[in-house]
Amino acid sequence: MTRAALYKRAFSHEMWANHSMLKMLAGVPEERRSDPLFPRAVNLAAHMCRARNQFIDAFTGQNIELGNPFIADADLSSLEAQFTEMEAAWQEYLANLDEAALAGSFVFADNGTKWRMSLDAQIFQMIGHAAYHRGQVVLLVDQLGGETIDTDYIEWFTVGFPGGWSAVE
Repeated sequence: MTRAALYKRAFSHEMWANHSMLKMLAGVPEERRSDPLFPRAVNLAAHMCRARNQFIDAFTGQNIELGNPFIADADLSSLEAQFTEMEAAWQEYLANLDEAALAGSFVFADNGTKWRMSLDAQIFQMIGHAAYHRGQVVLLVDQLGGETIDTDYIEWFTVGFPGGWSAVE
Protein backbone atom coordinates (compact mmCIF):
# COMPACT_ATOMS: atom_id res chain seq x y z
CA MET A 1 0.00 0.00 0.00
CA THR A 2 1.35 3.44 -0.90
CA ARG A 3 1.57 6.18 1.69
CA ALA A 4 -1.15 8.09 -0.16
CA ALA A 5 -3.45 5.05 0.02
CA LEU A 6 -2.61 4.61 3.70
CA TYR A 7 -3.55 8.23 4.45
CA LYS A 8 -6.82 7.81 2.55
CA ARG A 9 -7.62 4.75 4.65
CA ALA A 10 -6.57 6.52 7.84
CA PHE A 11 -8.86 9.44 6.98
CA SER A 12 -11.77 7.06 6.39
CA HIS A 13 -11.22 5.78 9.92
CA GLU A 14 -10.90 9.35 11.19
CA MET A 15 -14.27 10.31 9.69
CA TRP A 16 -15.95 7.35 11.42
CA ALA A 17 -14.19 8.19 14.68
CA ASN A 18 -15.12 11.89 14.41
CA HIS A 19 -18.81 11.11 13.97
CA SER A 20 -18.64 8.61 16.82
CA MET A 21 -17.15 11.39 18.93
CA LEU A 22 -19.97 13.77 17.96
CA LYS A 23 -22.49 11.06 18.85
CA MET A 24 -20.84 10.73 22.27
CA LEU A 25 -21.04 14.48 22.83
CA ALA A 26 -24.70 14.53 21.83
CA GLY A 27 -25.32 11.74 24.34
CA VAL A 28 -24.09 13.69 27.34
CA PRO A 29 -27.09 14.04 29.67
CA GLU A 30 -28.71 17.49 29.49
CA GLU A 31 -28.29 18.02 33.24
CA ARG A 32 -24.50 17.62 32.87
CA ARG A 33 -24.07 20.09 30.01
CA SER A 34 -23.77 23.05 32.40
CA ASP A 35 -20.62 21.44 33.84
CA PRO A 36 -17.49 23.30 32.57
CA LEU A 37 -16.19 19.98 31.23
CA PHE A 38 -18.91 19.90 28.55
CA PRO A 39 -17.93 23.08 26.66
CA ARG A 40 -14.31 21.99 27.04
CA ALA A 41 -15.12 18.74 25.21
CA VAL A 42 -17.15 20.53 22.52
CA ASN A 43 -14.37 23.08 22.03
CA LEU A 44 -11.80 20.29 21.59
CA ALA A 45 -13.95 18.72 18.89
CA ALA A 46 -14.33 22.09 17.17
CA HIS A 47 -10.56 22.61 17.39
CA MET A 48 -10.00 19.37 15.49
CA CYS A 49 -12.27 20.54 12.69
CA ARG A 50 -10.82 24.06 12.52
CA ALA A 51 -7.22 22.79 12.44
CA ARG A 52 -8.05 20.39 9.60
CA ASN A 53 -9.66 23.25 7.66
CA GLN A 54 -6.67 25.50 8.25
CA PHE A 55 -4.19 22.92 7.02
CA ILE A 56 -6.10 22.04 3.87
CA ASP A 57 -6.21 25.76 3.09
CA ALA A 58 -2.44 25.94 3.59
CA PHE A 59 -1.83 22.78 1.53
CA THR A 60 -3.83 24.18 -1.39
CA GLY A 61 -2.45 27.72 -1.04
CA GLN A 62 -5.88 29.23 -0.33
CA ASN A 63 -4.73 30.72 2.99
CA ILE A 64 -1.31 30.02 4.44
CA GLU A 65 -1.88 31.96 7.70
CA LEU A 66 -3.02 29.33 10.15
CA GLY A 67 -4.35 31.56 12.90
CA ASN A 68 -5.62 30.35 16.24
CA PRO A 69 -6.99 26.79 15.90
CA PHE A 70 -8.69 26.87 19.29
CA ILE A 71 -12.31 27.82 19.86
CA ALA A 72 -13.68 29.11 23.16
CA ASP A 73 -17.42 28.95 22.47
CA ALA A 74 -18.17 26.17 19.97
CA ASP A 75 -21.77 25.13 19.43
CA LEU A 76 -22.42 21.38 19.43
CA SER A 77 -25.48 21.78 17.19
CA SER A 78 -23.33 23.08 14.30
CA LEU A 79 -20.42 20.64 14.61
CA GLU A 80 -21.93 17.81 12.55
CA ALA A 81 -22.30 20.10 9.51
CA GLN A 82 -18.83 21.57 10.06
CA PHE A 83 -17.23 18.13 10.19
CA THR A 84 -19.15 16.95 7.13
CA GLU A 85 -18.00 19.98 5.12
CA MET A 86 -14.39 19.63 6.27
CA GLU A 87 -14.39 15.90 5.52
CA ALA A 88 -15.74 16.43 2.00
CA ALA A 89 -12.90 18.86 1.27
CA TRP A 90 -10.34 16.41 2.66
CA GLN A 91 -11.78 13.48 0.69
CA GLU A 92 -11.46 15.53 -2.49
CA TYR A 93 -7.90 16.53 -1.60
CA LEU A 94 -6.87 12.98 -0.69
CA ALA A 95 -8.47 11.54 -3.84
CA ASN A 96 -5.86 13.45 -5.86
CA LEU A 97 -2.95 12.90 -3.49
CA ASP A 98 -0.06 10.88 -4.85
CA GLU A 99 3.43 9.90 -3.78
CA ALA A 100 5.04 12.78 -5.65
CA ALA A 101 2.93 15.32 -3.78
CA LEU A 102 3.69 13.63 -0.46
CA ALA A 103 7.41 14.01 -1.16
CA GLY A 104 6.92 17.78 -1.38
CA SER A 105 6.35 20.48 1.15
CA PHE A 106 3.93 23.29 1.86
CA VAL A 107 4.27 26.78 3.29
CA PHE A 108 2.28 28.09 6.20
CA ALA A 109 2.45 31.21 8.29
CA ASP A 110 2.05 31.65 12.01
CA ASN A 111 1.70 35.27 13.15
CA GLY A 112 3.27 36.42 9.90
CA THR A 113 6.33 34.16 10.10
CA LYS A 114 6.45 31.76 7.16
CA TRP A 115 7.47 28.14 7.59
CA ARG A 116 8.03 25.24 5.21
CA MET A 117 7.16 21.70 6.24
CA SER A 118 7.02 18.27 4.68
CA LEU A 119 3.48 17.49 3.49
CA ASP A 120 3.94 13.84 4.46
CA ALA A 121 4.99 14.77 8.01
CA GLN A 122 2.04 17.13 8.54
CA ILE A 123 -0.57 14.66 7.28
CA PHE A 124 0.89 11.98 9.55
CA GLN A 125 0.89 14.47 12.45
CA MET A 126 -2.77 15.34 11.91
CA ILE A 127 -3.83 11.70 12.01
CA GLY A 128 -2.11 11.10 15.34
CA HIS A 129 -3.12 14.44 16.80
CA ALA A 130 -6.79 13.83 16.00
CA ALA A 131 -6.66 10.56 17.95
CA TYR A 132 -5.05 12.43 20.85
CA HIS A 133 -7.88 14.97 21.00
CA ARG A 134 -10.61 12.36 20.52
CA GLY A 135 -9.15 10.55 23.52
CA GLN A 136 -9.48 13.74 25.55
CA VAL A 137 -13.11 14.11 24.45
CA VAL A 138 -13.87 10.48 25.33
CA LEU A 139 -12.48 10.99 28.83
CA LEU A 140 -14.52 14.17 29.32
CA VAL A 141 -17.70 12.50 28.04
CA ASP A 142 -17.11 9.63 30.46
CA GLN A 143 -16.61 12.07 33.34
CA LEU A 144 -19.87 13.78 32.36
CA GLY A 145 -21.79 10.51 32.53
CA GLY A 146 -22.16 10.04 28.78
CA GLU A 147 -21.78 6.73 26.99
CA THR A 148 -18.44 6.33 25.24
CA ILE A 149 -17.62 4.58 21.98
CA ASP A 150 -14.32 2.86 21.25
CA THR A 151 -12.91 4.82 18.29
CA ASP A 152 -9.74 2.74 17.90
CA TYR A 153 -8.73 1.87 14.36
CA ILE A 154 -9.23 -1.85 14.97
CA GLU A 155 -12.90 -1.26 15.85
CA TRP A 156 -13.43 0.47 12.50
CA PHE A 157 -11.32 -2.11 10.66
CA THR A 158 -13.26 -5.06 12.12
CA VAL A 159 -16.56 -3.67 10.82
CA GLY A 160 -15.22 -2.29 7.53
CA PHE A 161 -13.01 -5.21 6.53
CA PRO A 162 -14.75 -8.48 7.48
CA GLY A 163 -12.27 -11.31 7.40
CA GLY A 164 -9.39 -8.85 7.74
CA TRP A 165 -8.34 -10.79 10.81
CA SER A 166 -9.31 -14.09 12.26
CA ALA A 167 -8.26 -16.84 14.65
CA VAL A 168 -5.47 -19.13 13.56
CA GLU A 169 -5.65 -22.86 14.12
